[in-house]
Amino acid sequence: MSRRTMSWVVLMYALTTQAKADEPNFQFSRAVQSPLIADDELFAIELDADIYSVTQEGLHDLRLLNSEGDPVPYLLRRVRTKRLQYHRSTWTPRAPSLRPLEDGSLEMTVELSPKDQHPNGLTIVTPLRDFERRVSIGTSAEGQTWDTIVEDALIVDYSRYMDVRQVEISFPETGRRHFRITVDNVTVRQEQELLELTRKLRGDEETERVERFSVERIPFRIDRLEFWRETEYERPDEDVVRTYAPDKFAVENDPEQQQTRILVEMGREPLTAFIVDVADRNFSRQASVEVEESNGVRTSWRTIGEATLSRIDFQSLHREQPRIRFPQSRQATYRIVIENRDSPPLEVTGMSAEGVVDELVFLATPDQQYTLLYGSETAELALYDTAPIKELLTSGFEPTRIELNNQQPLADGVRPSPFRWSDVINNPVVLTIVIGILTIALGYSLYQTARQIDNEPTDHSPPS
Repeated sequence: MSRRTMSWVVLMYALTTQAKADEPNFQFSRAVQSPLIADDELFAIELDADIYSVTQEGLHDLRLLNSEGDPVPYLLRRVRTKRLQYHRSTWTPRAPSLRPLEDGSLEMTVELSPKDQHPNGLTIVTPLRDFERRVSIGTSAEGQTWDTIVEDALIVDYSRYMDVRQVEISFPETGRRHFRITVDNVTVRQEQELLELTRKLRGDEETERVERFSVERIPFRIDRLEFWRETEYERPDEDVVRTYAPDKFAVENDPEQQQTRILVEMGREPLTAFIVDVADRNFSRQASVEVEESNGVRTSWRTIGEATLSRIDFQSLHREQPRIRFPQSRQATYRIVIENRDSPPLEVTGMSAEGVVDELVFLATPDQQYTLLYGSETAELALYDTAPIKELLTSGFEPTRIELNNQQPLADGVRPSPFRWSDVINNPVVLTIVIGILTIALGYSLYQTARQIDNEPTDHSPPS
């Protein structure tokens, strides 16, 4: 083969290979609802469940094209907002004066120091477990005339049954310095039953068994009072949380393992929590979130988050904790495991999920329409010049959020683009013609080489 023919073959192979590598296939497109603008504008597009369901883990397969089909630089970032947060300052006041009342209640009078903050809450610190008491709080400017600000608040500890303890009482913020706290029935003693077992044996046989029950009485003890003040402040750059509905979920109760398992199918959204809706009341169960992992041909479940699901709905006490939080995860299938132990299974009535939101920020120019392409297994991360976008965001320019039209599948997973030589090279007809020409050129080159070998003179003279 001549050098010219070899060079032509290598060049055509390199062009076709490079063209295929530079043109990844995309499954879907969505037109951007960009308004008419007279000057450059900063726009942002929030990603939704349709996009998350078919994109790569790192969202590398996103491409934004203008009207001419040219790529448009964009910056991918987490949607954030400012949220209210709370800060609590706690202090112990001077020793209160105590006065037992005839009905068995205890009255505690406290005067705060002029240096103390204006409180809006109180904690009754006690070492006891398994109790229920009602508390009333009154305030006074001079310690003589009292106004009730809290009446019959409930402090409880249900440790015998579940991990529930509530000893904090909130009230409207006040600048008064005198407080009167009344706790009911402190003289009613806590009772704890103890069992003493005596056995009499004759040889290996038990002849007598005696069981004695004793009651240990413990007075309701208060170690101290703690006042606190909770203030709210604005915390910047907090992740926006969106609610995502599962595609479907199935509940399975396993009496042998004493577990309730919920198989949840999602659309690969960036989730951070599951919310379990339960019809039961007054429960507290350990629960975990698991994801499926493949180890060769075997699959297993790995725990990514744990929490205590609970709901307390008793008299004036109402508290609920239905969330299981975990680090951000984009999976198609999750499993939630609830530990029932010897308790009956919970009646799970619904499921929802919470997750973060990503947005695509770009600089739009007048007289242009934009299209978003996504969904490719081969696309690599595009390295765009995003310095101008970052500079605008840092300078305080907020992008205008715009929407996407409905999702449209792309024919054969190809991307719409203007005329390019790579499109011509990748055309099957053109490739067939090129391959035919290369085959003829290669055959002709081999024919010429063979003729040259046959025409070369042969030297049969004997060596000198």
